[in-house]
Parts: sequence; C-alpha cells; structure tokens
Amino acid sequence: MHALFKLPSLYHAPNTPAERLLTMHEAADAIGAKYWHLQRAVRRGDIPSYTPFNSRPLVKLSEVVAYIDTCRKGGSL
Repeated sequence: MHALFKLPSLYHAPNTPAERLLTMHEAADAIGAKYWHLQRAVRRGDIPSYTPFNSRPLVKLSEVVAYIDTCRKGGSL
C-alpha cells in the first residue's frame, strides 16, 4: 500500500519527515478505540480530518492523541 504524506509546512523543522495520514480505521486500531468513536469526533469537528483528492477522511495520529489528552479528567501526569 502506498503511504500518503502531508508536505511539511513553513513551521516544520528542517529535515523532519511529514506525519503519515491514517484512515480512521487505522487510527482507531492504533489507539485501541472503536472506529465509530473516532468517526463521531471527526464529524463533530473535535478532531481535524483531511480529504486529499476527494478521498475518504484521513487523520493524523498526533492530533487524535492530542484530542484524547485534552479530554483527561482528574489524575496527575
């Protein structure tokens, strides 16, 4: 399968690779969540999604994890 990559923006550090875009199924498997949980969050606009070339919605794993971290209640790090 051919990997999809986002081109680095002006704010990327030099010589750092762009983050791979994942399907929602791949991202859900990576974090151990249900696909439909992730799908709902994307539809609500809680997690940004990307649709290059009018394809299915893709997400960045770092943005999914960042959203989960913002939902933390109690405890300490």
